[in-house]
Amino acid sequence: MTKIKMAYRRLMAGGIALLLAGLSLANPVYQPPGANLTFGDVTHGKRAQSASTNPAAAAADAARGDKARLRGTVVSGAVGLEYGNVEDLFELYDELTRAYEPSDPTIPYPGQLPELKPGLDLGQIWDALDPDVQEAVTAIAREVATQAALLALIAREGHAKAWLSTDAAFVFKEKHLGGTWALGLDWSGSSKAFGAVQPIEFDEDAARQALEDWFAMLPINRPSVIPLGGDVLLTPSPVTNAIFFSLNNDSSILSKATQTTEINVGYSREAISTSAGSLYLGAEARLYLMQLSRISVRFGDITDSEELFDSIRDSDFRSDEGVGLDLGALWVGSNYQLGAQFTNVNEPTFHFPDVDLTPYTSLGAIDFLQRDQKYTMDRQLKLEASLFSTNRRWSAHLGLDADSATDPLGDRFQWFTASAGVTTDSWWLPSARIGYRENLTGTKLKYLGIGLTVFKYVNFDIASALDTVRIDGKELPQGLMASIGFEINW
Repeated sequence: MTKIKMAYRRLMAGGIALLLAGLSLANPVYQPPGANLTFGDVTHGKRAQSASTNPAAAAADAARGDKARLRGTVVSGAVGLEYGNVEDLFELYDELTRAYEPSDPTIPYPGQLPELKPGLDLGQIWDALDPDVQEAVTAIAREVATQAALLALIAREGHAKAWLSTDAAFVFKEKHLGGTWALGLDWSGSSKAFGAVQPIEFDEDAARQALEDWFAMLPINRPSVIPLGGDVLLTPSPVTNAIFFSLNNDSSILSKATQTTEINVGYSREAISTSAGSLYLGAEARLYLMQLSRISVRFGDITDSEELFDSIRDSDFRSDEGVGLDLGALWVGSNYQLGAQFTNVNEPTFHFPDVDLTPYTSLGAIDFLQRDQKYTMDRQLKLEASLFSTNRRWSAHLGLDADSATDPLGDRFQWFTASAGVTTDSWWLPSARIGYRENLTGTKLKYLGIGLTVFKYVNFDIASALDTVRIDGKELPQGLMASIGFEINW
């Protein structure tokens, strides 16, 4: 089994372990479960799950009068995986980190094996009796450029992420206080490993002067390590007439995980009714019981990056709680709907545990790790539009996040969705739907999804990224998500 196959297996195992832990992350996971995985975050009118999107949707669906279809429960579970477009990601990490100086070889870190790393051998770049300093500087500058390019690749594509979620949405039949009530219970978990890189500092003129000074010394007085200024260190090997290149840089691998239980209660009612249509308003309060974990290890302290990712499952989680508020509005015409929802109005904030900053010297790295400790649920405006046939069997939907937001693992998302479906309400003829979603920021991934409802009450949905990654020479989706759900009416 290749390294990347092992990575996929470990990511999924880590996600399953999070779910079995009994706590999870719900609303911050950016892909909705059940039929919404295909339809998107829109009010599609398909039983109780439609009302789990816009806070005004429950009252709008109830106004159609088909209580047998719209009152009840939908229980769904979903799983997903996304991977950066780098073949043999963890092998690349292990090769890259050989060039980085350890903080303290005597201190064990997650992902660290006991052997010492000598750095990268630049070969016999000069003759010890007649050194060509310029040739040495050129070789060093070439290696710095190579390492900088690898860091740029890691910053863009060097990540792996898995998530799981379960969701139960309830819509109640009887009105209270003049409106329709909905309840949601959600559980999920997510894990991610990614590179947090720092730029490599290197000055060719300073390096040339440092080498000239080193050669000007008597051999007995020469230090065993040549600091070239910035992040670059050289270690000559007189026996082999070679030189080893290494970096004293605070680029790191971070592994983060989140687990949350969420309970939400929603209230919605009709606000305006005219011959052209009706306006519905709603609000939803959310209680978050979150657990968060993270580990950060410098490249120089890693020799086995897969083991580092495994260690997140054994790390300590920090508990935090918060309350969020969502608002929604929905205008319903004879065969169309226009809606908006304002999520995380109060922007609740949560905190990851501290990481050990002792090995770090870069102010940039320290500042990032301190800022990364805090996670705020960004306020976000979501827009939607839908068209329906006269009997509402056929439908088409558009959804758009008007601005971007960040999830707890640091990924930015701003989704555009387009979907369509046909509802049969037949035990034997399935309902079908198809959807397209694109992240307009962050990973920029595009997904195509399809879904079926069989025997009236069982939902199957799957979405595959249109972007690909090479695994063992084969093109495979860069992301994959699947969901199964059951609808219960009363």
